[in-house]
Amino acid sequence: MEYNANMNISNIETFLDGLFRGTVSDHTFVGTLPTTIKQDWNDMCLVDLSNAILDLDAKGTGLAFIWLYAKPNRDGTKNVKKMSELENAIQTAIESNTNSNYSITRSSTYTEYDSLRKWHCNIVELNIQIFNNNQ
Repeated sequence: MEYNANMNISNIETFLDGLFRGTVSDHTFVGTLPTTIKQDWNDMCLVDLSNAILDLDAKGTGLAFIWLYAKPNRDGTKNVKKMSELENAIQTAIESNTNSNYSITRSSTYTEYDSLRKWHCNIVELNIQIFNNNQ
């Protein structure tokens, strides 16, 4: 069995960061959000690979959670319009993927509220298949 560096968490994070930064949000982060959120930000995207990446010899597989954050409306309600834009941008990014090492599809989406930041978020769960096309 040949070592497949494409299964390294850091390589997957780099791939997803490149796919979503600017396409989904200019404020895309990997692993954790920054401790300081600038007042003029209206959205953020967090790439979370906290689940296992499985090595199945010929390929790898795993899950990624993409946390989409939308700053609430002035009255504190969820900014559904901004959230819809973020979710649509995720789909556009997935469809535009040309990297033959990674195949991604949406699995599920659910909603949360980050009480620490006081922002609404939707979490998009992605299935990732990892190939070794760099041989």
